[in-house]
Amino acid sequence: MFLIIFGRAAQFVLLLAMMRVATSFLPPEEMGRMSLITTSTAFFALFLVNPVGMFINRRLHAWDTKGLVRRYLDFYWFYLLLVGMAAAAGLLLVNRLGVIGFQTSTIWLVVLVCGSLLFNTVNQTVIPSLNLLGFRGWFIVLTLATIVTGFLLALILIMRLQPKAEYWLLGLLIGQLVFAGIGGKIFFGKLHPSQVATYKPTRTHIKVLFGFAWPVAISVGLSWFQTQGYRFLMENSLGLAPLGLFVAGYGISIGMVAAFESVLTTYFQPLFYKRVSTGDREEHSRAWNYYASAILPSLLLLVFFIAAVAPELTRLLLGPAYQSASQFVVWGAVAEAARVAVGTYGMVAHAKMKTKLLLVPNLVGAVLSITLILWLVPEYGPAGAGIALTLAGVAVVVAMHRFMRSELVITLPYKFLIRSLGLGVLLIGVATAGRLMTGESESLMVAVLLLAVVGASFLPIQYWLLRPFLSRHGEVV
Repeated sequence: MFLIIFGRAAQFVLLLAMMRVATSFLPPEEMGRMSLITTSTAFFALFLVNPVGMFINRRLHAWDTKGLVRRYLDFYWFYLLLVGMAAAAGLLLVNRLGVIGFQTSTIWLVVLVCGSLLFNTVNQTVIPSLNLLGFRGWFIVLTLATIVTGFLLALILIMRLQPKAEYWLLGLLIGQLVFAGIGGKIFFGKLHPSQVATYKPTRTHIKVLFGFAWPVAISVGLSWFQTQGYRFLMENSLGLAPLGLFVAGYGISIGMVAAFESVLTTYFQPLFYKRVSTGDREEHSRAWNYYASAILPSLLLLVFFIAAVAPELTRLLLGPAYQSASQFVVWGAVAEAARVAVGTYGMVAHAKMKTKLLLVPNLVGAVLSITLILWLVPEYGPAGAGIALTLAGVAVVVAMHRFMRSELVITLPYKFLIRSLGLGVLLIGVATAGRLMTGESESLMVAVLLLAVVGASFLPIQYWLLRPFLSRHGEVV
C-alpha cells in the first residue's frame, strides 16, 4: 500500500504542477479550446474503447492463466485502428461543417484525437494491466515516466513555439507514445507463455463480449453527455474564455478526486476482480460491500477537504488570469465525487456481468444534465453549469443504488459515512478558523500555510478511515 500511495502522490503532484504551468502559459481561451479537443477524444474513448477495456480487465487473469492474452490483445489493437479511422472521419465532417467551435484545423484535430485514441489507449492498457497482474512497481514507474515525459515535452513546445492548446496536447501525446512502447515490451515479458499460437475467438466469445460491451458503451456514452458534453453547450452559449475559467476551477477538483480514485482503485480493484472471478452471489456481495466501505467514506471526507480549502487551492494551482475560478472548485468536488460513487456502484454490474443495469441510471443523468445546462447556464453563467452537473450526479447515484440493490445484498457503510461527515465538518472548521486568524489574507504564503495545516489534519483522518480495510485478503481487519 505504501508503494501505491507514494506513486499516486507523486502522480498527483505532477498533475497539479501541470495545471499550474498550463494556466500560467495558456490564456483562458486556449484552455477552453483544449477542453473541447480532450472532450472529443473522451467521446470516442468512452463510447467505443472503454467498454472493451473494461471487459479486458474483467477477464485478464483468466486469459493470462490460459496463455491467451497476446492473442486477444492482437484483435484489440486492430479494433483500435478501426476506431481511430472512424474518429478521423467523424472529426473531418464535424470540423468542415463548423458544428463545433474548435477553432483549429482538421489536421490538428485528427492528430491529437486519433493519436490519443491509439497511443494513450495502448499506454493505459498495458501499464495498468501490470498492476492487475501484481507488478505494482513497474506500474508506478511507467505511469510517472509517462506523465513526466509528456509534461516536459508540452512545456518545451509551448515555450519554444507558441502558447497554444495544440502544442501542449502534442507534448503529452508524444510522452504517451514513448511509454506505450516501453510499457508494452515489459508487460508482454511478464505474461504466461502463449499456449495457442493461432487461437481465434469463437462466435460464442464474440457474443459474450458484445453482450458485456454494448450496454457499457451506451452507459458511458450517456455519462459523457452528463459529465463532459456540457462544454460544447457552454462554448456555444458563453464563449471560450468563460468555458476555460470554468474548466480550470472544475479541473482542480477533477485532479484531486482522480488522484484519490486512482490510489484506492489501484489497491482495491485487483482484490475485487480476483474475488468476483469465482464465487457465488454471496461472495460477490461481500466483495462489493468491502470495496464500497473502503471507497465511499473516504470519498466523502475528500469532498469536505476540497470545500474547506477551495480558495487556497485556486491561488496555489492556477495562474493569475484564473483566480475567479475558485467558485467552481466546490461544484466540481461534489460532481466528481458523484462520478466516483457511480463507478463504485457500477462494479456490481461488472461482478454480475449484467452491464445492462447501467443504462437507465446513466440515461437519467444525461437527460437531466443537458436539460439543466440549457436552463441554468443562460441564466446563471458558468455557475449554472456547476449546479446542473452536481444535481445530475446526485440523481445518478440515487438511481444506481436503487437498481443495483436488486442484484447484490448491498450494505452501505453508514457507520463510516457518519464518521466521515463529522470529521469533514471539523476540517471546514479548521480552515475557517485559519482564515480568521490570518485576517482573510490572500497571500500565496498564507494559502500554502493554511493548506499545510488542513492537510496535516486531513491525512491522518483519511488513514484512520481506511485502516480497517488495508488487508491483503480483502477482509476488514
